[in-house]
Amino acid sequence: MRKIIFIFLLVSFCSFSQNNNEKFIEGIVYNDNSYSIEGVHVLNITSNQATITNSQGNFKILVKLNDELIFSAIQFKRKKITMNQDIFDSLSITIYLEEFVNELDEVILNSSGLSGSLMNDLQNSRIAKDLNFDDLGIPGFTGIRKEDIPSNSQLTKELLLAPLIGGVDIERMYNWISGYYKEKRNFREFKNDYSLIDQIIKFYGLRFFIDEFGLSENNIHEFVTSTYQNYPLEENFKAGNYTLVIDYFKKNFKRLNY
Repeated sequence: MRKIIFIFLLVSFCSFSQNNNEKFIEGIVYNDNSYSIEGVHVLNITSNQATITNSQGNFKILVKLNDELIFSAIQFKRKKITMNQDIFDSLSITIYLEEFVNELDEVILNSSGLSGSLMNDLQNSRIAKDLNFDDLGIPGFTGIRKEDIPSNSQLTKELLLAPLIGGVDIERMYNWISGYYKEKRNFREFKNDYSLIDQIIKFYGLRFFIDEFGLSENNIHEFVTSTYQNYPLEENFKAGNYTLVIDYFKKNFKRLNY
C-alpha cells in the first residue's frame, strides 16, 4: 500500500513540475508611438508555436522557460526575446516594435557633363549596358508582358467604328467570337485568385490552420479556397483586416462541419 502511494505521489509531482514549466503567456504589441499593432506574427521558434495579434494588439501563446519568441510584421523590425525567469513569471508582457525606415546614407549630386536626360546620362556613363526601371530607381514593369485581352465593350466599339477607321482586326474579332478572350480572362482571374490564396496561407502559416482548426496539411489549401469563395476574404485581407479574416475562417469551418 505504501509503495502504491509513493508511486502516485511521484507521478503527481512529475506532472505538476512539467505543467509548472509550461504556460500560456499573454501580451500586447505597440509601435514607437504607443499604438497597438494588429497582425503581428508571434512565433515561438523553440516549440514552433505561432499566433497573430488581434485588432487591439493582444496575443496569447504557449511558452516554456528559455523559449525564444520572435515578433515580426511588415514595416517593423523583427524583435526576439528569451523567456527568462522574470518574463516567464509575469502575468503579461509588453512588446515595442521599431518601425522600419529605408533611408539613404548619402546622396551625391554632380552636374558635370549631365545632359538633363536621365536615360541618356546613364547610357553615356558606361556603367550599365542594359537599363530597366529598377536601374532608374523608379517603379515600372520589368517582367514578361502579358497578351492584351480587350474588354467586350472595347471590341464592340471597334466593330461599330470599323467603317470609319478602315476596317476591323480580323484576328481580334475571331478571338472574341470564338471565346478565346473569355477563356484567357477567366484563366487570369483563376490564377490571380490562387496566387492570393497562397499568399494568405503563407501569411498565417500552416501551423495556424493545423493548431486552430485541426486541419491536415493537405486540406489547408482546399479550406482556404472554400472560405475565399464564400466570404469577402480578398478585400479584407488586402485592407489589413487580419482579425476579420480569421473570423471568416471560423465561420467557414463551422459551416463545413469539419
